[in-house]
Amino acid sequence: MFNAKTIQAYDPATKTAYFPCYQAGCKHNDASCTANFGGVISGLAEYRGNFYAMVYYNNETASAFVTRPVSGGPLQILASWEPENENEECRCGFYGLSFGKAYLTVSKETYATEDGQAVAVKEEYSKCSLDLETGELVEYMTDEDGYLPYMHGVWGDVAVFQDWYADRPDGTPVKRDGSEDYNFRLYSKNLRTGEEKTIVDVTENFIWTADPHVSWGQYTVYQVDRSVYVYDMETQTSKKLFTHEPGWDFYNYMIQDGHVMVIGGTEDTCRAWAIDVTDGSVIELDTLGGDVMPFSAHYECNGYFVGLPYDSNNGDQYYISKKDYYRSNYDAAFR
Repeated sequence: MFNAKTIQAYDPATKTAYFPCYQAGCKHNDASCTANFGGVISGLAEYRGNFYAMVYYNNETASAFVTRPVSGGPLQILASWEPENENEECRCGFYGLSFGKAYLTVSKETYATEDGQAVAVKEEYSKCSLDLETGELVEYMTDEDGYLPYMHGVWGDVAVFQDWYADRPDGTPVKRDGSEDYNFRLYSKNLRTGEEKTIVDVTENFIWTADPHVSWGQYTVYQVDRSVYVYDMETQTSKKLFTHEPGWDFYNYMIQDGHVMVIGGTEDTCRAWAIDVTDGSVIELDTLGGDVMPFSAHYECNGYFVGLPYDSNNGDQYYISKKDYYRSNYDAAFR
């Protein structure tokens, strides 16, 4: 339940929503409840038997990274950031977890009032890793002019970043004020040694995806021209998974459940496939003759995808078993 302090769970087998709280008579309205995280939740994950969350408090001007056991137990603050002055906000981000570390974006923004409106006059960002066992917070990247590359994925010491304002091949920087063309680069970086490796840059026809699911486990996905690739962060190698036939006006791709889902389309029609990242096997997903996917998978949980049917008009989340999704049995989706 993002933008709320309390989470809810859903059991697809019984189609029942509930608070993951095990205290009799609990009203679920403060941090003593095992489903309440003490602040407005901006990011949440379950990892190794614990919940981890980034929460905002003090009128959402301060941030804390917190944890508690899934089975219930006290809330523990692992790290926190508070503004030093009234015109500051510290609203930090939570990317994800890998190999016992949380990957966070630490933010401090300073505001001034102009014509009755709050305007940001200074922005400071950094990317950090937090060791969940020792509590060590390590800053591995700082911003330049209020800009940080987007993290595609992380596996062990290796992360993949997408940078729209990479330095030119001769090392000169690109202005970030929109006055120059961007200089795209997708690259891997060893967070321990600082070593970088370019995966694809502006010299190739990189195809951007609007989908946020570009990483799954040790793999991150990207497209060049008509071909879709996965980059293995463990071996630091790329593998071509799929090549579209010519003729599509647009493309989209994502990775979930160990499969890369790719879409090619025109104004009138589209086709979609799911490709297994390990063995390369391909399943074509039936688009029922339409120009969109009949079911849009927003995220996955054990045995299910959660998302929206294309003809849904109520905005409610629907559930579909992964077996039914790969069989294109979209009528089996429920809520």
